[in-house]
Amino acid sequence: ARAGVKMTTNASDDRIARGLLGTANDDVSVDRLAFRYVFVPWDETRAMEERVMVIPREREMECLLDALRLHFRVEGAKDGAHGRDEAKQKEILKAQLESHGDGGGGGGAKTLSDDMMAAALSMQMAQPVPLLPGSKKTGFVHVNMYVDDRGISKGLPTNVRASRMSAEAGSPQQVLGDAFIARIFDDDDQFKRLDFTLDECSSDAAWIMKAKTLAVERQENVGDIARTMAEFKAKGAVDLDAEAAPKAPLDPSQRPGPHQDFEWSQDDEEVTLKVRVPAHTTKADVACVFGPGSQKMSLQIKTLSEIEGKSMRVVDNEGDVDLLFQEIIPDESSWSLVTNHGERAFEASLVKRLESVRWLSFLRRGGPPETTF
Repeated sequence: ARAGVKMTTNASDDRIARGLLGTANDDVSVDRLAFRYVFVPWDETRAMEERVMVIPREREMECLLDALRLHFRVEGAKDGAHGRDEAKQKEILKAQLESHGDGGGGGGAKTLSDDMMAAALSMQMAQPVPLLPGSKKTGFVHVNMYVDDRGISKGLPTNVRASRMSAEAGSPQQVLGDAFIARIFDDDDQFKRLDFTLDECSSDAAWIMKAKTLAVERQENVGDIARTMAEFKAKGAVDLDAEAAPKAPLDPSQRPGPHQDFEWSQDDEEVTLKVRVPAHTTKADVACVFGPGSQKMSLQIKTLSEIEGKSMRVVDNEGDVDLLFQEIIPDESSWSLVTNHGERAFEASLVKRLESVRWLSFLRRGGPPETTF
């Protein structure tokens, strides 16, 4: 094993020596007898580990998930602030289900019996988080991170290294508790476990660069589709010949914001958004809406378009282009215009639905780093 890496394996050395792990990590031509994956402990004082698992006969898909479910059940009870407090876990899980309920009696937590809640609490799953989603562009090779699906209800601590890696891959999110990273091939017809090794846990790894590129493409496509659908809806019947004609460039004041012209900060209860604006800006120049739903807001400030190269659109709520990093409570969120030392600024206070959960970015798609006002 290389220095600083803990190797744990049930495979014999001769199997590894004979190349049955594949000639390359993403080599799909080999029917592996074993595969490598990486363990990322939430505790930063512990080294990340490269592990090897023998593939049991006819259980190639299930073998890793079975092992991870056991790990999360055992370690989650020790690491979580509420790991051994079933009543607290039930309370948090119920709140989560209520916040995602449809409000019309169609499956919210209020319809769950005590037996059903007990069954939900007894379940332990390894939740896959796609870091490199498989598609034709990746040769149907996927890189997934696996986490405890009940990390919030158990009160698991933030996994800084895993959260950072997720953000590097273009999918910023807060990872709670231990995490595992593995690679698979899955084209819906065939499934194979591939290798993922410790030397790939770097920001310049080839798969990271590919994931970033694909993430940008997805966001651009979502934005294009959302704007196109909005145009169709506004126009009703569409003249296809007219639509095919060349369009004049969009007025700069109407272009989507560049997503870096704001600052943000947070404490345990709120996220504060700040946008510096011209001194003569009034409330009449601001259009700010929290919603629809609990993970969207829109913000347009007319006076920003007076500045060369700026857009009046700061945050959009059309489609899923500008989803907030985590959920907020729209009815309790607010905004105002403030002047400090002669500087005018828009400030919004977004109340977190999940207190004490740290946001890794203001928007799911990324954006400027957190600042201190």
